Amino acid sequence: MKGEFASDAPAERDIRLAALFERRHEGIRPGLELMEELLTALGNPERSFLSVHVAGTNGKGSCCVLVESMLRAMGLRTGLYSSPHLVQVNERIRLGEADLSDEAFFHALDQIHAVEAELSRLPTFFECLTAAAFLAFAEAGVQVAVLEVGMGGRLDATNVVQPLCSVITRVDMDHMEFLGESLSKIAFEKAGILKAGRPVVMAPQEEAAAEVIRARAEALNCPLLEVEQRVSLSARHQDLSGQRFVAGSTEKEWGRLRIPLLGGFQGIALATALSVLLVLEEQMGLELETELLREALQEIRWPARCQLLQAEPLRLLDVAHNPGGAVALRDTLKELLGPKAKVTLICGMMKDKDAPGLLKALAPICSRMLCVSPPGERAYSAEALAAMAAEQNIAAEALSLEEARRLEEEEPGAVVIAGSLYLAGEWLRELKRDPGERG
Repeated sequence: MKGEFASDAPAERDIRLAALFERRHEGIRPGLELMEELLTALGNPERSFLSVHVAGTNGKGSCCVLVESMLRAMGLRTGLYSSPHLVQVNERIRLGEADLSDEAFFHALDQIHAVEAELSRLPTFFECLTAAAFLAFAEAGVQVAVLEVGMGGRLDATNVVQPLCSVITRVDMDHMEFLGESLSKIAFEKAGILKAGRPVVMAPQEEAAAEVIRARAEALNCPLLEVEQRVSLSARHQDLSGQRFVAGSTEKEWGRLRIPLLGGFQGIALATALSVLLVLEEQMGLELETELLREALQEIRWPARCQLLQAEPLRLLDVAHNPGGAVALRDTLKELLGPKAKVTLICGMMKDKDAPGLLKALAPICSRMLCVSPPGERAYSAEALAAMAAEQNIAAEALSLEEARRLEEEEPGAVVIAGSLYLAGEWLRELKRDPGERG
């Protein structure tokens, strides 16, 4: 796929990555049997470190980044496994602040390839990456890894760990063809990461999802911490530099905290991460000093999540790709630009996403929409997306990515790029090739 690895990478690297990405054509194969086979053949690297396991529809990546930064501020050797990636596949596996090196990444893949003949089938793309992350964490001496579920939870390849804590962020409608057509069915899949007797942190939920998660926690005798009952954030203020809060819990007061991340959903992610911190402090017998917490939060970077590319005129990049994410983006823009804000939206989406739902949510803030087709076979054509936008009374036109980038540079008003992580990744690649005067 275009853009999956750097254009100036050595030919051998390109070939090896191309072979890995070929496994995407095998599709998604939910289930844990192969993953358990593979990890056994590799010596069970996932047992060499502690873990925090995070599932959810929206906000799970932000929660993972926040939790990892808190653990690192405690002086622990940390790992982070997230998905998908934006520009380079190595982004999915981090040791502390750094993406996994090519050398360590390919070393892990070599170990996986060496045992494949023993397995009942070849591992999928995501299974390979998950096992590679576990191997890298084990070899680097990671003490605690934060693991983001790829999709769902119950049958996700990451669901082979016995975590210190399980986390369920906001559950919304997404991946319905795999997870079910109702919020309760999707919540059931997410709650599949809960392990008997292990604590679980639940972010604020629609009641249909909350009931499922509570029932699962009770059945497994999991201590349940509901974020809304344990942690409070007040005095929220947001501007283009980030957000400030006064934070406290039933046990302690953190006082003023700042995160350099935009979007109201980031407040929920922060409250969830602070709830996880309370659990981990108790589980591990450690305590994170408030000043170290403040310093850790201010250093966080999470690209393409309401990422400010340019302040004047405003350029914002976001991975919102479902109705819930679109509502959060819309509300953030209204807060930053005023209730009558209008922006030019550059949008591209995948066919397995609820495009009408996303467009309906963003219609009130769109002065016009430039429709593009992101890289990948699953993408809507620009023309198909423009037709759906017209049904929402959005003035839309179909363009190539190159044409949209040219018009974005010429546009004097605010521009937002959203709709797909694939689009966000391609946009960032182009900025790295030609960064111009951004910032």
